[in-house]
Amino acid sequence: MNFETNNALPLYDEYMTMARQDPDLLRDFEAIVEYMKHSTAIHHGEYVRTCFAPKLLTESQFARIGADMQVLYGIFAKMSDAYFGDESYRALFGFDARTEALILHANRVPSALPMARIDFFYHEDTGEYRFCEFNTDGTSAMNEDRELHNAQRLSGVYRAFTAAHKTRQCELFDSWVDTFLNVWHKAGGQGLPNVAIVDYMECGTVQEFEIFRQYFERRGVPAEVCDVRALRYENGVLYGAQGRRVDAIYRRAVTSDVLAHYDESAAMLDAARDGAVLLVGDFHTQLVHNKQIFRVMHLPETFALLTPAEQQYIRDHVPYTVAYTSDLAGQVAAEKDAWILKPYDSYGSRGVHAGVEFSAADWRSVVEKTPAQGYLLQRFHMPYVTENYGLAGQEFGRNRYYNLTGIYTYDGVAQGVYSRVSLTPIISSQYSEKTIPTLIVDD
Repeated sequence: MNFETNNALPLYDEYMTMARQDPDLLRDFEAIVEYMKHSTAIHHGEYVRTCFAPKLLTESQFARIGADMQVLYGIFAKMSDAYFGDESYRALFGFDARTEALILHANRVPSALPMARIDFFYHEDTGEYRFCEFNTDGTSAMNEDRELHNAQRLSGVYRAFTAAHKTRQCELFDSWVDTFLNVWHKAGGQGLPNVAIVDYMECGTVQEFEIFRQYFERRGVPAEVCDVRALRYENGVLYGAQGRRVDAIYRRAVTSDVLAHYDESAAMLDAARDGAVLLVGDFHTQLVHNKQIFRVMHLPETFALLTPAEQQYIRDHVPYTVAYTSDLAGQVAAEKDAWILKPYDSYGSRGVHAGVEFSAADWRSVVEKTPAQGYLLQRFHMPYVTENYGLAGQEFGRNRYYNLTGIYTYDGVAQGVYSRVSLTPIISSQYSEKTIPTLIVDD
Protein backbone atom coordinates (compact mmCIF):
# COMPACT_ATOMS: atom_id res chain seq x y z
CA MET A 1 0.00 0.00 0.00
CA ASN A 2 1.43 3.35 -1.06
CA PHE A 3 0.15 6.89 -1.09
CA GLU A 4 -0.75 8.20 -4.50
CA THR A 5 2.08 9.44 -6.67
CA ASN A 6 2.41 13.12 -5.90
CA ASN A 7 0.05 14.95 -8.24
CA ALA A 8 1.19 18.12 -6.46
CA LEU A 9 4.53 17.98 -8.31
CA PRO A 10 3.30 20.12 -11.25
CA LEU A 11 1.99 22.63 -8.72
CA TYR A 12 5.36 22.72 -7.00
CA ASP A 13 7.08 23.23 -10.36
CA GLU A 14 4.71 26.15 -10.90
CA TYR A 15 5.59 27.60 -7.48
CA MET A 16 9.33 27.27 -8.06
CA THR A 17 9.05 28.84 -11.53
CA MET A 18 7.24 31.80 -9.98
CA ALA A 19 10.00 32.04 -7.38
CA ARG A 20 12.77 31.93 -9.97
CA GLN A 21 11.12 34.74 -11.94
CA ASP A 22 10.40 36.90 -8.89
CA PRO A 23 12.75 39.92 -8.70
CA ASP A 24 11.90 40.24 -4.99
CA LEU A 25 12.82 36.64 -4.13
CA LEU A 26 15.71 37.41 -1.80
CA ARG A 27 13.97 40.41 -0.21
CA ASP A 28 10.85 38.34 0.53
CA PHE A 29 12.92 35.46 1.93
CA GLU A 30 14.69 37.87 4.25
CA ALA A 31 11.30 39.22 5.36
CA ILE A 32 10.16 35.65 6.14
CA VAL A 33 13.30 35.03 8.21
CA GLU A 34 12.96 38.32 10.05
CA TYR A 35 9.34 37.52 10.92
CA MET A 36 10.34 34.10 12.32
CA LYS A 37 13.05 35.67 14.47
CA HIS A 38 10.39 37.69 16.29
CA SER A 39 7.59 35.09 16.21
CA THR A 40 6.29 32.81 18.96
CA ALA A 41 7.94 29.81 17.25
CA ILE A 42 10.99 29.95 19.51
CA HIS A 43 12.50 26.83 21.07
CA HIS A 44 15.20 27.19 23.74
CA GLY A 45 15.99 30.67 22.47
CA GLU A 46 16.30 29.66 18.81
CA TYR A 47 13.95 30.73 16.04
CA VAL A 48 12.72 28.24 13.43
CA ARG A 49 14.80 28.16 10.25
CA THR A 50 12.90 27.76 7.00
CA CYS A 51 13.05 27.86 3.19
CA PHE A 52 11.26 30.02 0.66
CA ALA A 53 8.64 27.61 -0.73
CA PRO A 54 6.10 25.59 1.30
CA LYS A 55 5.40 21.88 0.97
CA LEU A 56 2.41 21.24 -1.31
CA LEU A 57 0.01 18.31 -0.93
CA THR A 58 -3.32 17.86 -2.67
CA GLU A 59 -6.58 17.18 -0.84
CA SER A 60 -6.74 13.67 -2.35
CA GLN A 61 -3.22 12.90 -1.15
CA PHE A 62 -4.04 14.10 2.34
CA ALA A 63 -7.21 11.97 2.37
CA ARG A 64 -5.21 8.89 1.34
CA ILE A 65 -2.64 9.59 4.04
CA GLY A 66 -5.48 9.76 6.57
CA ALA A 67 -6.83 6.40 5.37
CA ASP A 68 -3.40 4.79 5.72
CA MET A 69 -3.06 6.19 9.25
CA GLN A 70 -6.24 4.29 10.10
CA VAL A 71 -4.54 1.06 9.02
CA LEU A 72 -1.55 1.88 11.22
CA TYR A 73 -3.80 2.72 14.15
CA GLY A 74 -5.59 -0.61 13.75
CA ILE A 75 -2.23 -2.36 14.12
CA PHE A 76 -1.39 -0.26 17.18
CA ALA A 77 -4.74 -1.18 18.76
CA LYS A 78 -4.16 -4.92 18.33
CA MET A 79 -0.66 -4.65 19.76
CA SER A 80 -1.93 -2.63 22.72
CA ASP A 81 -4.68 -5.16 23.46
CA ALA A 82 -2.09 -7.94 23.40
CA TYR A 83 0.24 -5.99 25.68
CA PHE A 84 -2.44 -5.50 28.32
CA GLY A 85 -3.87 -9.00 28.00
CA ASP A 86 -0.86 -11.26 27.50
CA GLU A 87 2.11 -11.26 29.87
CA SER A 88 4.35 -13.09 27.39
CA TYR A 89 3.62 -10.50 24.68
CA ARG A 90 4.21 -7.73 27.20
CA ALA A 91 7.68 -9.09 27.88
CA LEU A 92 8.66 -8.57 24.23
CA PHE A 93 8.87 -4.81 24.81
CA GLY A 94 11.37 -5.20 27.63
CA PHE A 95 10.24 -2.22 29.67
CA ASP A 96 11.65 -1.84 33.16
CA ALA A 97 9.31 -2.48 36.08
CA ARG A 98 8.57 1.21 36.75
CA THR A 99 7.67 1.96 33.12
CA GLU A 100 5.56 -1.17 32.87
CA ALA A 101 3.66 -0.19 36.01
CA LEU A 102 2.93 3.28 34.59
CA ILE A 103 1.60 1.72 31.39
CA LEU A 104 -0.55 -0.91 33.09
CA HIS A 105 -2.12 1.68 35.41
CA ALA A 106 -3.01 3.93 32.46
CA ASN A 107 -6.60 4.65 31.49
CA ARG A 108 -6.67 3.81 27.78
CA VAL A 109 -10.45 3.53 27.46
CA PRO A 110 -11.22 7.19 26.52
CA SER A 111 -8.60 7.20 23.76
CA ALA A 112 -6.06 4.66 22.54
CA LEU A 113 -3.82 7.46 21.27
CA PRO A 114 -5.11 11.02 21.79
CA MET A 115 -2.27 12.77 19.98
CA ALA A 116 0.54 11.55 17.78
CA ARG A 117 2.79 12.73 15.02
CA ILE A 118 3.69 9.95 12.64
CA ASP A 119 6.95 10.76 10.84
CA PHE A 120 7.85 9.05 7.57
CA PHE A 121 9.99 9.34 4.46
CA TYR A 122 7.66 9.88 1.51
CA HIS A 123 8.96 9.35 -2.02
CA GLU A 124 6.92 11.90 -3.92
CA ASP A 125 7.60 10.38 -7.35
CA THR A 126 6.41 6.85 -6.53
CA GLY A 127 4.11 7.29 -3.53
CA GLU A 128 6.18 4.83 -1.46
CA TYR A 129 6.97 5.64 2.16
CA ARG A 130 8.85 4.27 5.16
CA PHE A 131 8.20 5.24 8.77
CA CYS A 132 10.89 7.06 10.69
CA GLU A 133 9.42 7.71 14.14
CA PHE A 134 6.15 7.58 16.06
CA ASN A 135 5.81 10.57 18.41
CA THR A 136 3.16 10.54 21.11
CA ASP A 137 4.56 11.99 24.33
CA GLY A 138 5.53 15.57 23.73
CA THR A 139 4.24 15.78 20.14
CA SER A 140 5.09 19.35 19.19
CA ALA A 141 5.72 22.02 16.54
CA MET A 142 2.08 22.80 15.72
CA ASN A 143 2.87 26.44 16.35
CA GLU A 144 5.73 26.32 13.87
CA ASP A 145 3.38 25.57 10.97
CA ARG A 146 1.02 28.35 12.09
CA GLU A 147 3.76 30.97 12.35
CA LEU A 148 5.44 29.86 9.14
CA HIS A 149 2.21 30.50 7.24
CA ASN A 150 2.02 33.94 8.84
CA ALA A 151 5.57 34.57 7.62
CA GLN A 152 4.84 33.22 4.13
CA ARG A 153 2.17 35.86 3.60
CA LEU A 154 5.05 38.32 3.31
CA SER A 155 6.03 36.55 0.08
CA GLY A 156 4.54 37.82 -3.16
CA VAL A 157 4.83 34.35 -4.68
CA TYR A 158 2.87 32.80 -1.80
CA ARG A 159 0.15 35.42 -2.10
CA ALA A 160 -0.09 34.97 -5.88
CA PHE A 161 -0.14 31.17 -5.68
CA THR A 162 -2.83 31.04 -2.99
CA ALA A 163 -4.90 33.55 -4.99
CA ALA A 164 -4.66 31.35 -8.08
CA HIS A 165 -5.48 28.06 -6.33
CA LYS A 166 -7.90 26.92 -3.66
CA THR A 167 -5.63 26.14 -0.70
CA ARG A 168 -5.80 25.71 3.05
CA GLN A 169 -3.34 25.39 5.88
CA CYS A 170 -3.64 22.74 8.56
CA GLU A 171 -5.63 23.77 11.63
CA LEU A 172 -4.02 22.26 14.74
CA PHE A 173 -5.30 24.22 17.75
CA ASP A 174 -9.10 24.43 17.85
CA SER A 175 -9.18 20.87 16.56
CA TRP A 176 -7.04 19.76 19.50
CA VAL A 177 -9.36 21.51 21.96
CA ASP A 178 -12.26 19.63 20.33
CA THR A 179 -10.38 16.34 20.61
CA PHE A 180 -9.37 17.01 24.20
CA LEU A 181 -12.95 17.76 25.23
CA ASN A 182 -14.24 14.67 23.41
CA VAL A 183 -11.77 12.53 25.35
CA TRP A 184 -12.85 14.26 28.57
CA HIS A 185 -16.50 13.48 27.92
CA LYS A 186 -15.78 9.89 26.84
CA ALA A 187 -14.03 9.46 30.18
CA GLY A 188 -17.23 10.52 31.95
CA GLY A 189 -16.30 14.14 32.55
CA GLN A 190 -19.12 16.64 32.94
CA GLY A 191 -19.10 20.23 31.71
CA LEU A 192 -15.76 21.88 31.02
CA PRO A 193 -12.64 20.74 32.89
CA ASN A 194 -9.93 22.85 34.46
CA VAL A 195 -6.91 22.00 32.31
CA ALA A 196 -3.19 22.02 33.02
CA ILE A 197 -0.68 21.83 30.15
CA VAL A 198 2.31 20.19 31.82
CA ASP A 199 5.96 19.53 31.11
CA TYR A 200 9.33 20.13 32.70
CA MET A 201 9.73 23.68 31.53
CA GLU A 202 13.44 23.44 30.80
CA CYS A 203 12.55 20.70 28.29
CA GLY A 204 9.37 22.00 26.69
CA THR A 205 8.37 24.49 24.00
CA VAL A 206 6.87 26.89 26.50
CA GLN A 207 5.70 29.52 24.01
CA GLU A 208 3.75 26.85 22.15
CA PHE A 209 2.12 25.81 25.44
CA GLU A 210 0.95 29.39 25.87
CA ILE A 211 -0.66 29.35 22.42
CA PHE A 212 -2.56 26.18 23.32
CA ARG A 213 -3.59 27.75 26.63
CA GLN A 214 -5.05 30.72 24.77
CA TYR A 215 -7.07 28.44 22.49
CA PHE A 216 -8.47 26.55 25.48
CA GLU A 217 -9.39 29.83 27.18
CA ARG A 218 -11.10 31.17 24.04
CA ARG A 219 -13.40 28.15 24.23
CA GLY A 220 -14.26 28.87 27.84
CA VAL A 221 -11.98 26.12 29.18
CA PRO A 222 -9.89 27.33 32.16
CA ALA A 223 -6.27 26.40 31.43
CA GLU A 224 -2.80 27.01 32.78
CA VAL A 225 0.74 26.07 31.83
CA CYS A 226 2.38 24.28 34.72
CA ASP A 227 5.64 22.54 35.48
CA VAL A 228 4.94 18.96 36.55
CA ARG A 229 6.93 19.56 39.74
CA ALA A 230 4.68 22.48 40.72
CA LEU A 231 1.52 20.33 40.92
CA ARG A 232 0.15 19.54 44.39
CA TYR A 233 -2.09 16.61 45.34
CA GLU A 234 -3.99 17.10 48.60
CA ASN A 235 -7.06 15.31 49.96
CA GLY A 236 -7.90 13.71 46.63
CA VAL A 237 -7.65 16.95 44.61
CA LEU A 238 -4.85 17.94 42.22
CA TYR A 239 -3.89 21.62 42.20
CA GLY A 240 -1.88 23.62 39.68
CA ALA A 241 0.76 26.23 40.37
CA GLN A 242 -1.94 28.91 40.62
CA GLY A 243 -3.79 27.00 43.32
CA ARG A 244 -6.68 26.05 41.02
CA ARG A 245 -8.10 22.52 40.91
CA VAL A 246 -6.92 20.52 37.89
CA ASP A 247 -9.42 18.10 36.35
CA ALA A 248 -7.56 17.12 33.19
CA ILE A 249 -3.94 17.24 32.08
CA TYR A 250 -2.63 17.76 28.56
CA ARG A 251 0.62 15.86 29.04
CA ARG A 252 3.53 17.22 27.04
CA ALA A 253 6.15 15.66 29.34
CA VAL A 254 7.71 12.67 27.61
CA THR A 255 7.76 9.45 29.62
CA SER A 256 11.56 9.32 29.75
CA ASP A 257 11.60 12.75 31.41
CA VAL A 258 8.87 11.67 33.86
CA LEU A 259 11.00 8.66 34.82
CA ALA A 260 14.05 10.91 35.22
CA HIS A 261 12.02 13.14 37.60
CA TYR A 262 9.91 10.35 39.05
CA ASP A 263 9.92 11.36 42.73
CA GLU A 264 9.40 15.03 41.89
CA SER A 265 6.36 14.05 39.77
CA ALA A 266 4.52 12.23 42.53
CA ALA A 267 1.54 14.61 42.62
CA MET A 268 0.64 13.99 38.97
CA LEU A 269 1.33 10.25 39.16
CA ASP A 270 -0.61 9.70 42.40
CA ALA A 271 -3.59 11.73 41.20
CA ALA A 272 -3.70 9.79 37.94
CA ARG A 273 -3.50 6.42 39.72
CA ASP A 274 -6.34 7.48 42.02
CA GLY A 275 -8.49 8.66 39.13
CA ALA A 276 -8.47 12.20 40.56
CA VAL A 277 -7.29 13.64 37.25
CA LEU A 278 -7.63 12.59 33.62
CA LEU A 279 -4.33 12.32 31.77
CA VAL A 280 -4.98 13.07 28.12
CA GLY A 281 -1.93 11.25 26.94
CA ASP A 282 -1.77 8.61 29.67
CA PHE A 283 1.25 6.35 29.86
CA HIS A 284 -0.12 3.63 27.58
CA THR A 285 0.99 5.92 24.74
CA GLN A 286 4.56 4.90 25.59
CA LEU A 287 3.91 1.62 23.75
CA VAL A 288 3.88 3.57 20.48
CA HIS A 289 6.33 6.31 21.43
CA ASN A 290 9.17 3.99 22.41
CA LYS A 291 11.27 2.95 19.42
CA GLN A 292 11.10 -0.67 20.53
CA ILE A 293 7.76 -0.86 18.74
CA PHE A 294 9.60 -0.96 15.39
CA ARG A 295 11.34 -4.16 16.48
CA VAL A 296 8.23 -5.71 18.02
CA MET A 297 6.15 -5.00 14.91
CA HIS A 298 8.36 -7.38 12.91
CA LEU A 299 8.18 -10.27 15.40
CA PRO A 300 6.14 -13.44 14.65
CA GLU A 301 4.13 -12.82 17.82
CA THR A 302 2.85 -9.55 16.35
CA PHE A 303 2.20 -11.01 12.90
CA ALA A 304 0.03 -13.64 14.59
CA LEU A 305 -2.30 -10.83 15.73
CA LEU A 306 -2.72 -9.30 12.28
CA THR A 307 -4.53 -9.89 9.02
CA PRO A 308 -2.43 -10.73 5.92
CA ALA A 309 -2.99 -7.16 4.67
CA GLU A 310 -1.73 -5.69 7.95
CA GLN A 311 1.30 -7.97 7.87
CA GLN A 312 2.12 -6.74 4.38
CA TYR A 313 1.66 -3.16 5.52
CA ILE A 314 4.42 -3.66 8.08
CA ARG A 315 6.71 -5.27 5.53
CA ASP A 316 6.14 -2.37 3.14
CA HIS A 317 6.37 0.57 5.51
CA VAL A 318 8.13 -0.29 8.79
CA PRO A 319 11.92 -0.45 8.37
CA TYR A 320 13.48 -3.75 9.40
CA THR A 321 14.56 -3.32 13.03
CA VAL A 322 16.34 -5.57 15.55
CA ALA A 323 17.98 -5.13 18.93
CA TYR A 324 21.60 -4.17 18.43
CA THR A 325 24.16 -6.58 19.92
CA SER A 326 27.94 -6.71 19.70
CA ASP A 327 27.60 -9.81 17.49
CA LEU A 328 26.27 -7.52 14.75
CA ALA A 329 29.13 -5.01 14.95
CA GLY A 330 31.16 -6.46 12.11
CA GLN A 331 28.26 -6.55 9.66
CA VAL A 332 27.08 -3.07 10.63
CA ALA A 333 30.54 -1.58 10.29
CA ALA A 334 31.02 -3.20 6.87
CA GLU A 335 27.60 -2.08 5.53
CA LYS A 336 27.95 1.54 6.55
CA ASP A 337 25.24 3.13 4.40
CA ALA A 338 22.64 0.45 5.13
CA TRP A 339 22.10 1.05 8.85
CA ILE A 340 21.09 3.55 11.52
CA LEU A 341 21.54 3.10 15.27
CA LYS A 342 18.90 4.47 17.64
CA PRO A 343 18.54 4.39 21.43
CA TYR A 344 15.36 2.71 22.67
CA ASP A 345 13.78 5.84 24.09
CA SER A 346 14.93 9.32 23.11
CA TYR A 347 13.69 12.38 21.27
CA GLY A 348 15.16 15.13 19.12
CA SER A 349 17.46 12.58 17.43
CA ARG A 350 19.58 12.35 20.58
CA GLY A 351 22.02 9.46 20.32
CA VAL A 352 20.92 8.58 16.77
CA HIS A 353 23.73 7.68 14.35
CA ALA A 354 23.38 6.87 10.63
CA GLY A 355 26.23 5.37 8.64
CA VAL A 356 25.69 7.73 5.71
CA GLU A 357 26.80 10.61 7.94
CA PHE A 358 30.27 9.16 8.61
CA SER A 359 33.44 8.11 6.89
CA ALA A 360 34.17 4.38 7.02
CA ALA A 361 36.71 4.86 9.82
CA ASP A 362 34.48 7.14 11.88
CA TRP A 363 31.51 4.81 11.44
CA ARG A 364 33.55 1.87 12.68
CA SER A 365 34.43 3.94 15.75
CA VAL A 366 30.74 4.79 16.33
CA VAL A 367 29.79 1.12 16.08
CA GLU A 368 32.54 0.08 18.47
CA LYS A 369 31.38 2.66 21.05
CA THR A 370 27.67 1.78 20.78
CA PRO A 371 26.52 -0.09 23.92
CA ALA A 372 25.61 -3.74 23.42
CA GLN A 373 22.29 -3.03 25.13
CA GLY A 374 19.79 -0.20 24.83
CA TYR A 375 20.16 0.40 21.08
CA LEU A 376 18.18 -0.62 18.04
CA LEU A 377 19.64 -1.38 14.64
CA GLN A 378 17.39 -0.24 11.81
CA ARG A 379 17.56 -0.46 8.03
CA PHE A 380 18.32 3.02 6.70
CA HIS A 381 16.13 4.47 3.94
CA MET A 382 17.40 7.52 2.10
CA PRO A 383 14.96 10.47 2.29
CA TYR A 384 13.42 11.94 -0.84
CA VAL A 385 15.19 15.00 -2.25
CA THR A 386 13.52 18.19 -3.47
CA GLU A 387 14.80 21.63 -4.37
CA ASN A 388 14.00 24.87 -2.58
CA TYR A 389 15.45 28.31 -2.04
CA GLY A 390 17.18 28.92 1.26
CA LEU A 391 20.46 29.32 3.08
CA ALA A 392 23.37 26.90 2.88
CA GLY A 393 25.65 28.38 5.49
CA GLN A 394 25.36 32.10 4.82
CA GLU A 395 24.78 31.70 1.08
CA PHE A 396 21.24 32.10 -0.33
CA GLY A 397 20.34 30.05 -3.37
CA ARG A 398 18.53 27.03 -4.78
CA ASN A 399 19.59 23.92 -2.84
CA ARG A 400 18.82 20.20 -2.69
CA TYR A 401 17.03 19.19 0.51
CA TYR A 402 16.20 15.82 2.08
CA ASN A 403 12.56 15.59 3.22
CA LEU A 404 10.74 14.22 6.27
CA THR A 405 6.95 14.37 6.58
CA GLY A 406 4.98 14.15 9.83
CA ILE A 407 1.23 13.59 10.11
CA TYR A 408 -0.51 14.97 13.19
CA THR A 409 -3.26 12.58 14.24
CA TYR A 410 -5.77 13.59 16.88
CA ASP A 411 -7.54 10.56 18.37
CA GLY A 412 -6.78 8.66 15.16
CA VAL A 413 -7.86 11.39 12.72
CA ALA A 414 -5.23 12.90 10.40
CA GLN A 415 -5.38 16.60 11.18
CA GLY A 416 -2.28 18.20 9.77
CA VAL A 417 1.22 17.96 8.34
CA TYR A 418 4.65 18.83 9.70
CA SER A 419 7.24 19.19 6.94
CA ARG A 420 10.96 19.33 7.54
CA VAL A 421 13.95 19.42 5.21
CA SER A 422 17.70 19.25 5.65
CA LEU A 423 20.85 19.61 3.59
CA THR A 424 21.94 16.22 5.02
CA PRO A 425 20.13 12.85 5.15
CA ILE A 426 19.70 13.09 8.94
CA ILE A 427 16.87 15.55 9.44
CA SER A 428 17.35 16.94 12.92
CA SER A 429 17.77 20.29 14.64
CA GLN A 430 21.27 19.11 15.57
CA TYR A 431 22.23 19.35 11.90
CA SER A 432 20.80 21.62 9.14
CA GLU A 433 17.08 21.02 9.69
CA LYS A 434 14.59 23.56 8.44
CA THR A 435 10.81 23.56 8.83
CA ILE A 436 8.53 24.54 5.98
CA PRO A 437 4.78 25.16 6.15
CA THR A 438 2.41 22.81 4.34
CA LEU A 439 -0.28 23.98 1.95
CA ILE A 440 -3.12 21.61 1.11
CA VAL A 441 -4.22 22.35 -2.50
CA ASP A 442 -7.62 21.46 -3.88
CA ASP A 443 -7.50 19.06 -6.82
